[in-house]
Amino acid sequence: MYKLLSEQLEGEVKNLRAELDVAQKEHADLLEQVKIFEVSDDELDTVSNGLNPKVQKKIDRVDQLQAEMDEVKAMAEEWNGKMDRLASEKETAREQLASAEAQLRSVKEKAETRSRKIEDLQSQLGPAVAARDTFARELEAAKSVAETTRVDTKEMVDQYKADAEVAQEHLNTIVKYVKWQS
Repeated sequence: MYKLLSEQLEGEVKNLRAELDVAQKEHADLLEQVKIFEVSDDELDTVSNGLNPKVQKKIDRVDQLQAEMDEVKAMAEEWNGKMDRLASEKETAREQLASAEAQLRSVKEKAETRSRKIEDLQSQLGPAVAARDTFARELEAAKSVAETTRVDTKEMVDQYKADAEVAQEHLNTIVKYVKWQS
């Protein structure tokens, strides 16, 4: 938008310069005809003797065009300053964007690295879970075997106790018999 306005202002400045050149040429021609000058310390001013209004109109037009050209130059300088400031802000924004993009790439790389680590841990966790499940089944089987063995052992112990009692009674009977025979 500023560029468009700047181009329009530059076009107006060129038109005004062309008009000024034409007016200055006419002014110079008229000055040659009138030959009236007023000199001061600061600059050379042209004045007419009032007898020729056409010459005074041209002089006024030249002064008006110079004033308009000065205004347009001031506006152009202001717009150029704004354009320079906007270009600077644009460059700063680009630098900030580049920095943000670099940070984003860094964060993405870290996220990808963490994702790979998580996948590795999950792949290691799968066999560990399977091994735990296998151990749990083996433990249940061992508990079942242990319970069966305990029951069998209890039955055997009970049987041995019964057999021992029978043997003890048999031994007592033999001891009584031997005592009786003696």
